[in-house]
Amino acid sequence: MSSAQATSFFLFHTTCNVCITIRNKVAQIAKMTYDGIILSRQLNANFRVAQQLAGSGDFKGMSVAEVANFINQKTL
Repeated sequence: MSSAQATSFFLFHTTCNVCITIRNKVAQIAKMTYDGIILSRQLNANFRVAQQLAGSGDFKGMSVAEVANFINQKTL
Protein backbone atom coordinates (compact mmCIF):
# COMPACT_ATOMS: atom_id res chain seq x y z
CA MET A 1 0.00 0.00 0.00
CA SER A 2 1.43 3.33 -0.99
CA SER A 3 1.53 6.29 1.36
CA ALA A 4 -1.19 8.02 -0.71
CA GLN A 5 -3.44 4.98 -0.34
CA ALA A 6 -2.71 4.76 3.38
CA THR A 7 -3.47 8.46 3.85
CA SER A 8 -6.67 8.14 1.85
CA PHE A 9 -7.75 5.10 3.89
CA PHE A 10 -6.96 6.91 7.16
CA LEU A 11 -8.97 9.98 6.15
CA PHE A 12 -11.90 7.82 5.00
CA HIS A 13 -11.85 5.85 8.25
CA THR A 14 -11.66 9.03 10.35
CA THR A 15 -14.47 10.63 8.37
CA CYS A 16 -16.64 7.55 8.85
CA ASN A 17 -16.03 7.68 12.61
CA VAL A 18 -17.01 11.36 12.66
CA CYS A 19 -20.16 10.56 10.69
CA ILE A 20 -21.04 7.72 13.05
CA THR A 21 -20.54 9.98 16.06
CA ILE A 22 -22.70 12.72 14.56
CA ARG A 23 -25.40 10.21 13.57
CA ASN A 24 -25.45 8.73 17.09
CA LYS A 25 -25.79 12.18 18.67
CA VAL A 26 -28.58 13.19 16.29
CA ALA A 27 -30.39 9.90 16.97
CA GLN A 28 -30.01 10.43 20.72
CA ILE A 29 -31.42 13.97 20.54
CA ALA A 30 -34.30 12.81 18.31
CA LYS A 31 -35.17 10.00 20.74
CA MET A 32 -35.14 12.34 23.74
CA THR A 33 -37.37 14.81 21.87
CA TYR A 34 -39.77 12.04 20.82
CA ASP A 35 -39.93 10.64 24.36
CA GLY A 36 -40.66 14.13 25.70
CA ILE A 37 -43.48 14.65 23.22
CA ILE A 38 -45.02 11.27 24.06
CA LEU A 39 -44.79 11.95 27.81
CA SER A 40 -46.35 15.38 27.37
CA ARG A 41 -49.26 13.99 25.36
CA GLN A 42 -49.85 11.24 27.94
CA LEU A 43 -49.86 13.70 30.85
CA ASN A 44 -52.25 15.98 28.94
CA ALA A 45 -54.61 13.09 28.22
CA ASN A 46 -54.46 11.96 31.86
CA PHE A 47 -55.34 15.47 33.04
CA ARG A 48 -58.33 15.69 30.69
CA VAL A 49 -59.61 12.34 31.97
CA ALA A 50 -59.03 13.47 35.57
CA GLN A 51 -61.16 16.56 34.94
CA GLN A 52 -64.05 14.33 33.93
CA LEU A 53 -63.61 11.83 36.78
CA ALA A 54 -62.92 14.17 39.70
CA GLY A 55 -65.66 14.25 42.29
CA SER A 56 -67.67 11.36 40.90
CA GLY A 57 -67.83 7.59 41.33
CA ASP A 58 -64.73 6.08 42.88
CA PHE A 59 -63.09 9.51 42.90
CA LYS A 60 -65.72 11.29 45.02
CA GLY A 61 -64.08 13.86 47.28
CA MET A 62 -60.86 13.95 45.22
CA SER A 63 -59.61 17.03 43.40
CA VAL A 64 -58.58 17.05 39.75
CA ALA A 65 -54.90 17.15 40.77
CA GLU A 66 -55.33 14.11 43.04
CA VAL A 67 -57.11 12.13 40.33
CA ALA A 68 -54.50 13.16 37.74
CA ASN A 69 -51.73 12.09 40.09
CA PHE A 70 -53.45 8.73 40.63
CA ILE A 71 -53.86 8.17 36.89
CA ASN A 72 -50.26 9.22 36.19
CA GLN A 73 -48.97 6.67 38.70
CA LYS A 74 -50.98 3.94 36.96
CA THR A 75 -50.08 4.84 33.38
CA LEU A 76 -46.47 6.04 33.55
